[in-house]
Amino acid sequence: MKESFKTEFYSLLKTILIALVLAFIIKNFIFTFAYVKGISMEPTLSEKDVLFSFVPKKYLNLNRSDIVIVKSPIEENKNYIKRVIGLPGDEIKIQNGSVYVNDKLLEENYTSNDYTEALNATYTLLEGNEYFIMGDNRNPGGSIDSRTFGPIKKSAIKSVVTFRILPFSKIERLGVK
Repeated sequence: MKESFKTEFYSLLKTILIALVLAFIIKNFIFTFAYVKGISMEPTLSEKDVLFSFVPKKYLNLNRSDIVIVKSPIEENKNYIKRVIGLPGDEIKIQNGSVYVNDKLLEENYTSNDYTEALNATYTLLEGNEYFIMGDNRNPGGSIDSRTFGPIKKSAIKSVVTFRILPFSKIERLGVK
């Protein structure tokens, strides 16, 4: 009887370890879920929304207006959900409340208002692996983003949000609109 218990215990332990390894691989290399905390992406995303994000997309070419999950450059063990505004090589200017990318006015139909404060980022030239990200909430104090901490490196991008899955009344594909 002891031998049978030992065999079952090791079989169960092996199953649990395989499940944990698979969960780790899926979460870090295939897809993950994110929970929205805060108001920085309003009106697009709201507090407590649950998002589905695709990890391999971060290794491909990101697009302007993709919503990404990034490792915070200023807060330990925290992630931010932001929108990609500038791509590598882009020139970003914020003048008179408007955002310009490569001297063209950026049409932003997803923001909380028509005025964007420059904060510390009136002009930014992005290097080969840098991205400029901002929250959709452009009200004063509405978002901590590249206007505050500067561009982020591609390595800080953890995944690209593809769907809002909760609440059910707001299920939709996110990103380029």
